[in-house]
This record gives sequence, structure tokens and C-alpha cells, in this order.
Amino acid sequence: MLPHALVPPANAEDDGVVGEQHEDQEHGVEPARPPLTAARAREMTAGLRAAMDDVRRSVAVLAARVRDAHAARVWVPLGHSTFPVGSTC
Repeated sequence: MLPHALVPPANAEDDGVVGEQHEDQEHGVEPARPPLTAARAREMTAGLRAAMDDVRRSVAVLAARVRDAHAARVWVPLGHSTFPVGSTC
């Protein structure tokens, strides 16, 4: 199964990714899936919580690195007159 998939594949042609439309699907109609068990629902929501925690940690790390880079005035030794937002140095 793909690491980013939220549901198990329904069949051999299904990659498990929710929300993708294929040519053979009618507008907005998802293929029928087997009923979700409580255990699988808990597993899926635990995966969502873990992914949200990963995002929070990543954002915190990025914010700290931007603060550190700005405090160190990294743009000066790189020859920039201002902090290079959104560009590579």
C-alpha cells in the first residue's frame, strides 16, 4: 500500500488514494467499498493524528530555522541586501 494512502485498495486497479477521479467513474461517484470496521477506523484516525503531528513538528522546525537564519543575518555573507525569502542562496 502507498504510504500516503488513507484507505486500503478496493481492487487491483485502485491505488487507495481518496479523491482521485478516473475516466470510468461518473461525476462524484466513488466506487463501493466494504464497510469500515471500528478497528480500521481507529487505525485510520490514528494515522491522521500522526500525520498532523508530523506537520506540526515540521512547521516548528522550519519556523525555528527561519528565526535562526534571520537572527544570524545569513543574507549578508551571501551578498544579499535583504533576507532572501523564498529563494535559494
